[in-house]
Amino acid sequence: MHARDQLDANSTSENVDILDAQLLNVITPALAIAAALLLHLLPGAALQNILLRKADLNAAERFALALGIGIALPPLLLEIVRVLGLRWSAAATVAYLALCALGLVIRRPTHISFLWARARHTALLVLMGLFVLAVAVRVSVVREVPVGLWGDSYHHTLIAQLLVDNGGLFTSWQPYAPLSTFTYHFGFQANAAFLHDITGMPVPQCVVLMGQWLNACSVPMAYLLTARFTRSATAGLWAAVLTGFVNAQPAYFVNWGRYTQLAGQLILPALLVAWAEALNIRRKIRWPWMLTASVLTASLMLTHYIVSIFAGLFVLVLIGVALVRSQNWREAGTVMWVSALTTLASLMLAAPWLLNTLNGYLVQNVSEFVTGAVGAQRITEYSALNWPDPFYLNKAIVALAVLGLLLGIARGLLRKTWHTLIFAAWTGCIVLAIVPNVVGLPGRGVIDVLTGYIALYLTVAPLAGFGLAMLQKWLQRLAHRRFAVPSRWVTLAAVFGMLGLAVWGVTWQSRILDVGNQLVRPADLRAMRWIRANTPADARFLVNTFPAYGGTLIAGKDGGWWIPLLAGRPSTLPPITYGSEQGFAPHYRQQVNDFAAALRGRPLTDATPVQLNLTTPQALRLLRSAGVTYIYRGAFQSPGPSVDEIDTVVLRGSPDFRLVYKEGGVEIFAMLP
Repeated sequence: MHARDQLDANSTSENVDILDAQLLNVITPALAIAAALLLHLLPGAALQNILLRKADLNAAERFALALGIGIALPPLLLEIVRVLGLRWSAAATVAYLALCALGLVIRRPTHISFLWARARHTALLVLMGLFVLAVAVRVSVVREVPVGLWGDSYHHTLIAQLLVDNGGLFTSWQPYAPLSTFTYHFGFQANAAFLHDITGMPVPQCVVLMGQWLNACSVPMAYLLTARFTRSATAGLWAAVLTGFVNAQPAYFVNWGRYTQLAGQLILPALLVAWAEALNIRRKIRWPWMLTASVLTASLMLTHYIVSIFAGLFVLVLIGVALVRSQNWREAGTVMWVSALTTLASLMLAAPWLLNTLNGYLVQNVSEFVTGAVGAQRITEYSALNWPDPFYLNKAIVALAVLGLLLGIARGLLRKTWHTLIFAAWTGCIVLAIVPNVVGLPGRGVIDVLTGYIALYLTVAPLAGFGLAMLQKWLQRLAHRRFAVPSRWVTLAAVFGMLGLAVWGVTWQSRILDVGNQLVRPADLRAMRWIRANTPADARFLVNTFPAYGGTLIAGKDGGWWIPLLAGRPSTLPPITYGSEQGFAPHYRQQVNDFAAALRGRPLTDATPVQLNLTTPQALRLLRSAGVTYIYRGAFQSPGPSVDEIDTVVLRGSPDFRLVYKEGGVEIFAMLP
């Protein structure tokens, strides 16, 4: 707790200078969108042109698959560079995109038709219209957001900044935190760092804009997953509308900064399509799809660990379906051989990073849930199943999904095609991951209910889309037989219905931002500038904290949490990842927790709110022994009085403190010698 961190003044100065403007100008988001489109579309198109030229994909599916591949590649590239002992840089990102452009030129991209949409590609044109609307509304809601919301955004931004500062993967979190290992998944942060390389925008802005770009990408990815597995482009379009504009998730992710899970959820559809094609071995071994599936699976392991668990369960379902469909033992053996080889290739690609995770506390944290060391109450809270609230799944979508499931069963009985029902199996897999104990498996509580439920849109919206597609098909037949109405008129009406739903979704999503989750306010940004200009480089700040995760960690409740990154000064509060990483000091995590518990005068497991009186002799001794020289109270407290808070009233009347800054709700006190 005595360590002084020498922070990079140039980096933090750049961040604060641009953030002081508060409002994103028109050029900034437009530049970010263009750069993100280039970053994700070009590599995905190049890989398809080289490996998947003969794949049976329509233009819209190729477009969505290209996005999924492009999102997946950055973390894998950083891992390869690390293994080779090299550094990544902005020049490397430019060279990467140049090589991808060359991949389009080497072989004439006759099969990548989404690069020049034609009128006959109706699904692509409708999908592009929906995608543009999604991008517009998601970027517009963060036009006044300086940094990401809620607690997760802080360590996501730190990781992205450290990737830029270190030219790739790192071990030390200095100068922002005294942590000596890095084992956290980093796919989203790698994408944000690449966006910084292309645009030169400050990393905090890149994190917010990349997160919202990925949120919009959920629209084409929903189309890809649904269209491929229901074999209906119409169902894919309806699923895209429901995912992007009707359901609250994943649009609401902006309020949590939960972009890492979102990145994994976007890779997942591309991964499942690749696995399904690789397992379709009726004619011959499909090496290009096997390679694509291996790359995407390895990338997902680096992007998000829990979504990788979902993917593993989903792939097991695909393998099971392929085995059931096998016509003989030889074909079944080939399915198993293809599955084993693809899995082995994925593990080999991800192995350097998976071995690196052993350096932190991730494995230990998971094992504590498996053994029950975290306590029965916490495990029960994390895995308490209830019917999904409309916040997770819109009631209309659930009703349509039930309809789609029933129609899928009926179609299976009539035509012996059961592929639509795979979404029901995947939905069961998500629930099973939350409560594996129901089938006798350990690990209950490792995946909490929130994490599982906010992923349900992935598997439920496709079923609902299939239900709507079947209704549309029935209406087309009815209109044609009873009233001689051409089918294309019903199709046109359906397209207008999709666009109408999207426009309606834009109206409520434009107000989706919950400012109560915004820790850093404009007043905090002004205070950060004051701190850099008026405090010594070795100043150390105490900020507002409260017990979190069942009293195992402490978290920040205002903009003070961001002081190390935005103001260039150390504080007593590390990023929440200190619970899974090692510190330079032995038992660093315990030191942080013990210090917080001593200040509040009760254990962290006691969540009763405390007004911290820092003027007592014991508190003064603790502060001075920890090297604290300043106290920071942010402009906005989130959550409010329901958790601990520094009592600044008593500080104003204490001879041991002096109020040195007060503006817009921010208060900064200096500790007197």
